[in-house]
Order: sequence, then structure tokens, then C-alpha cells
Amino acid sequence: MKKLLLLCIVILATGCEYLSNGVAENSKFPKFKKNTIEFKNNTILLTSGYTKTTSEEFKKRVNLLEDKAKFKTVALQELEKIEKKKVDYEIFVHEDNVENYIFVYACDFYKLDEHRAARVVASLNDQLKDESNNQKVKYKRIHGRYFFTPTSKVVKLKYLKAYKTKKKFQTEYIVASKNGGIGLSISNVEDVDFENSIKRLAVK
Repeated sequence: MKKLLLLCIVILATGCEYLSNGVAENSKFPKFKKNTIEFKNNTILLTSGYTKTTSEEFKKRVNLLEDKAKFKTVALQELEKIEKKKVDYEIFVHEDNVENYIFVYACDFYKLDEHRAARVVASLNDQLKDESNNQKVKYKRIHGRYFFTPTSKVVKLKYLKAYKTKKKFQTEYIVASKNGGIGLSISNVEDVDFENSIKRLAVK
């Protein structure tokens, strides 16, 4: 049991980091096409309107949000959290609404069985609840689940963040395979989480 708990703590503490020295090796991401995320010969299809952007452009667009100071701060904190992982990452943002964005980042393969995956979901839920408390926003877990395929293992946690009358849906994925892994952090005000696209990636 101690070993099991230690494994879950290590997974969450590393945040899917794959290099001990904090420096990314050769990029794991090929050139991206509009409305798709390509990773290790797999593709995640996005809805129309999503395009790849840079960190600086994302910050500029977020800072233009009016009457949403709280979620502006939250979005910038989420980007900072991704940047601190010191791994390959990409940002996709909807052209019409910067509040709909996706962070995609490289991470390691973790050997998860059903029991361990459930513990990871529970621990991630606790971590994000504490994060929301620090951000002074309300947190509500929608669901946590995991699904395994012959080639990949996927952990998913979907939750809601709310402040006064504003709210947004967020989803965290860890997709692990023997050839490597990919993490996704999805923020969307229209409750879109791309689960079907993630499942198609996982079975290829």
C-alpha cells in the first residue's frame, strides 16, 4: 500500500515531466495542422476554429478579456504551471473565444492498472480542489474516469470552476503508451472536452 501511494504522489508531483534536468530533448511534436493535434503518429481532431498559438500571443489575448479579471488570472496561472514543467508543449486556442484553449504537453509512460488509475484520479481531484481554493474560485468535480486500450491508458478528470456568475469547464487527461505519453489540459466555457477524439488517439 505504501508503494502504491508513493507511486501516485510521484505521478502528480512530477506533473508528467519526462526529463530530470528540466530541459526538453528533441521536440516530440511535428508541425501542426490547423484543427488537429498530431503526436507520435496519432491525431486528435479539434472542432472548427482552433489554431495553434504561442505563449506570448495567448497572454496578449487573455489580457484583453474584459470584466473577467478572476478567470484572466486563472488562465495565466495555468499557463505558468505548464511552462514550469520544462517539457515540450503546445497551445491551441479558439479563434472566437480565448477562454476555449488547450495545453498539450509531453509526459512519460506510467504503468497503471485500474486500481492505481483510480487513486491517481482521486489525488488529482484533491490537488485541483486545493488549487481552486487558493485561486478563490469554486470547484466542482463533474466526473473522473479511466479507460484502457491495447496500446494506451487514459486518465481523465473533468471539473467546473466558477466565480460569481462566471464558470468554465476544465478537463485533464493523461494518455500513456509504451512509446511515450501526452498530457492535455482543456478549458472550455461550452462544456467541450474532446473525449471521443482522445479515445480514437488511444486506440491507434
